[in-house]
Formats: sequence, C-alpha cells, structure tokens
Amino acid sequence: MVHDPSLQEAVPEKGKEDALPPEQGEYCVVNFYHLVEVAEPLEEMELHRKWLAGRDVQGRIYISSQGINAQCGGSLADAGAYAEWVASLSTFQVRDRGECEHARPDRHSASRADHVCTRAAACTRIVEPCFPHSERSRLQGLRFTVWPAKGRMFPKLRLKFKPSLVSLAGGMTSLPVTDPSARATPLQPAAWKQMLADSQKTKTIVLDVRNDYEWDAGHFSHAARPSEEVFNETPVGDMEDDLPLALRDADPAAPIMMYCTGGIRCDIYSTFLKKRGFNNLYSLEGGVQGYLLAEGSKMWDGSLFVFDGRMALPADNPACLSSAAEACNLPAAIPCQVCNGATAQLPHINCANIDCNELFISCTACQTRLRGCCCEACLSAPRLLRPQKTEGYYSAWESYAEGEEAVGRMMASGRVQEGRLARRARRRDSLKGKRQGHLDERAAKKEMIRAASAEAEAYLAKLELGHTVAHTHQGEAHIVDSAMSAAASH
Repeated sequence: MVHDPSLQEAVPEKGKEDALPPEQGEYCVVNFYHLVEVAEPLEEMELHRKWLAGRDVQGRIYISSQGINAQCGGSLADAGAYAEWVASLSTFQVRDRGECEHARPDRHSASRADHVCTRAAACTRIVEPCFPHSERSRLQGLRFTVWPAKGRMFPKLRLKFKPSLVSLAGGMTSLPVTDPSARATPLQPAAWKQMLADSQKTKTIVLDVRNDYEWDAGHFSHAARPSEEVFNETPVGDMEDDLPLALRDADPAAPIMMYCTGGIRCDIYSTFLKKRGFNNLYSLEGGVQGYLLAEGSKMWDGSLFVFDGRMALPADNPACLSSAAEACNLPAAIPCQVCNGATAQLPHINCANIDCNELFISCTACQTRLRGCCCEACLSAPRLLRPQKTEGYYSAWESYAEGEEAVGRMMASGRVQEGRLARRARRRDSLKGKRQGHLDERAAKKEMIRAASAEAEAYLAKLELGHTVAHTHQGEAHIVDSAMSAAASH
C-alpha cells in the first residue's frame, strides 16, 4: 500500500475538539524537538496517537523521518507526562543529564522517565540519548520546557506526519539535520551574552532566524530584521540570492551567531549555511526562551513572540505570564506600524478585514481609530469583523460579530461565488502585494544609504588626496630651500 504523506494526519473525531473537558487544576505549555533518524515515521505517529487518546493534550506535534517537533499544552499532568513519555521511547531513548529540580526525593527508586514535574513555574529539563558513547555523539539531547498557563493555549490537537519539521522554500529533507557535526556550535546563555556583548569588536554577524513579525515584538541587540516575511520563505539554494542579506558579502570565516525562539530553526538552517561554506557558526542553546529564563532581558529589546494562546512573554520574567490578557501592553521593539510614531503595544492583532488578516502591532489610538484594521483601505472592506483576541486562542469568526444575521451577511458578502481555496489565494495575493511594497520601500532606503555612504567615502578620499598632495608640495619646497641654502653657503 502506498501512503500519501499529505493525508497522514491524526485529528480528533468531528466535534471532539469542541468537547474538551472543563478547565480545572493547573495547565501548561510544553515545547520540545528532537532531530534524529526515524525509520518508520507513520508507525511512530500512530504510536503517539494511541498514547494521546483521551488525554488532555492539544497543540501541534509533527513527526518525520528526521525527528519530532512539538508545541503543545493542556493539563500539567498529561502534557508533562507526554514529554516524559517521548523521552522514554526507543526511538528517542534518553537518560537524564540532570534531573528536574522539582523531582521528589521519594521517586529516585523509580525510572526517571516516570517523573512528571508538578510545579506550575517554568521548568527546563535536558535529557540526552542513552546510547553507547560511540553512538551518543551522533544524536542531539532532547530538551523540553514547561511553562505555566491559565487554561488551554491551543484549540485542538494536530498530530501530523510532516516531511519537513520546519517549512523552508525547497524543504529540509536534503539537509543533514540529524548529524550534530553538521549544525552550529551551541552556546549556553551566559556564553552567548558575552559573545554578543563583544560582537561589535569582533565583527560578529548576529542572525535572527525567525519571522520578521517576531523580530518586531523583540530581538537581540545588533540583530538585523529578517529579510523574509516568514521563515518558510527562506531559500536553501545555491544562488547568491539564496543567502540572507547579512551574509551575501560576508567572509565565510566570520563568526556568525544565530538564534530563534526554541532552537530548532537554527539547528536546521545552520546545516544549510555550513553547506554554503560558513563554518564559524554559533547557536543559542535552548533558544531565546531558555536565554530569558537564565539571563533575563540583558541584551534583549522588547518582548518575546510565542505561537500559542499567550502570544507574547515579557523578557525580564517570561514565566510570570500565562494568558494573552496578561500580555496586553507589553513593550514591542518597534513603534506603531500604522502611524510609525507612537509606542506600539503587544500582543499583535490580526486585521479586522477577513480578506486581509494582516498581523501587525499598533498603538491604542490607532487600534481605536481604525477599529482593528491595519490601514484606511481595510475599513471599507465588505467582510469586516474585529477578531481582537483577549484570551487563549482565536475562536471562529462568528464569535466576534453581533448576532447571527450579521455573521451571515459579513461572511457571505464579498465572496463573489468563490470557493475557500480561491479566497485564500486572493488573500495571499493581497498580502503579497503589501509585503512587496514594504520590501521595495526597504530596498529604496538601503539604496539611498549605500549611495550616501559611497558619496561620503568619495569625499573623504578626495580630502585625503588633497592632504597628500599638499604634504608632497611642502616636502618638495623644503628640499629646494635646503638646496639653495647649501649653494649659498658655498
């Protein structure tokens, strides 16, 4: 039987995603990934589906022949137990490199894979493969973090076979991501902070391997905004344009620091950069979330964007917030994207125009004036709602309209007998046009800066040349005077 990977997805039965048990007790968000060769990923996915059945776990769990990538959550007992269970599988057989500091002493006689952290505070555990030393060196340790949450931060469970754990233009299956030697050298947060502080002196390139809107929420000092709107547009080809702008004219031997939220995008993308000849690569162990837990907001500007119901976390204490409502009024790293002047406030919001749905940051005044839209043009859109999230994850569109008649009218208007795929394509084209406009504007600004820099360099060179000529003339005149003086003395 031939399997169609696009159809290999385990989802709840119809209606089950809306029939979650009532929220009670403690909840959490769990993040982890593991890059390792998986011989039978479809069978692996079925094993996970059976284990998760009936448990209070929601989120995105992707499995491929190159490992697993999970952002999930639910009850603290079930979601935490799932991460521990994954660590105990033969595919990801692990042993602790350091038991969770919250492990109870009376549990030391049991298998450590049975331990579940029952504390609501943020907890980080690092486990490494339990293989003979000769095999352990080729596998990366499994790291997972447990964050407190007020309720469920994901709407449903999405367990899926996905050939590429992280979306890249051209895919990642050809990259040697399961080989640690092919990836960047990981740095602990303290070492990362020191290297970042010295980056200007050492001419180190700081590369943000995230979406550009994540950079807008917060980023490290000296890190330029990503040139791609979203990371899955990042090319991995052999052309010069397939490199990030910061690396196109860079010396391959130059030190490069790269970071992302949890670490997986850096581990994967660094294998591509090594193939292109960049061998002096460093990544942030545990990602930004691990750094903020260890070092706080030092060398970080703004807040941290996250892909769950919390939406954003404060840099100085990322474990203190557990809902989107608490994330309101967190500082962003850029001003309002509507008026470009006032101080922007997180979290991001989606444009109230369904056919735009642009994700943006704005000030309170612009949100009120434009009624949740990203621009004046969207105010006159036929399908206008205001899906401004205040708690948890986004609900269905009708949750944000007043009355069933309004919902039907707004959802039906503007469709012009289009199907769902056609509307998505139209929305993508609209966003692409906006993004291209932003890219053209940025390119024009960069060209102006380059032209001004070239003009300044030419002017300085001219001044230096004039100084050299004047110095030469002075030297020649001194020689002539000396010769005449000598002749007169004779």
